[in-house]
Amino acid sequence: MPEFLTEEELSECERIYKDGIETLDVVKIFREAGIRFSEPSFRKYVQLGLLSRSHRVSAGGRGKHRGSKGVYPFGVVRRINDIKRMMSEGLTIDDIVRASMKFASEINQLDNGLQRLFSEMQTEVCGPHFDTSLRPQVESELQEAQTTARTLITKLVSIDQNITNPRPTL
Repeated sequence: MPEFLTEEELSECERIYKDGIETLDVVKIFREAGIRFSEPSFRKYVQLGLLSRSHRVSAGGRGKHRGSKGVYPFGVVRRINDIKRMMSEGLTIDDIVRASMKFASEINQLDNGLQRLFSEMQTEVCGPHFDTSLRPQVESELQEAQTTARTLITKLVSIDQNITNPRPTL
């Protein structure tokens, strides 16, 4: 039974969930790969500060009670995979929490802020008072900016992990 996902598996899932991922989909990815992981574990990792909190997005549908759902950046899957890898190398959750990413909070705040900004901009562009002749250009620019933001967040997480990545001491 594998202990964590391969880079190929991560890249494929990241392509599928490029716009964000819900908790149950995260759990499903690991379970389908034969890796033990549960929703309570996910919640525990969030509570311990190992994963960022979700941002709320419209659940869609019609009517005034549409609601919202929590969506995470795909980076949480990579982070869980890193936690699984570190545990396979002999670290405990407590070790990982103590040596967790130094800049995780700031990166998470930046990511959540960017996601809120993009969501609000998209709402404005789709609003009734927006010049429809500008919509295609602005939507294209917005999509490009979101791709750039995802690349930036992924790079910052990678840099932070390289700065603070714990290794087991034997």
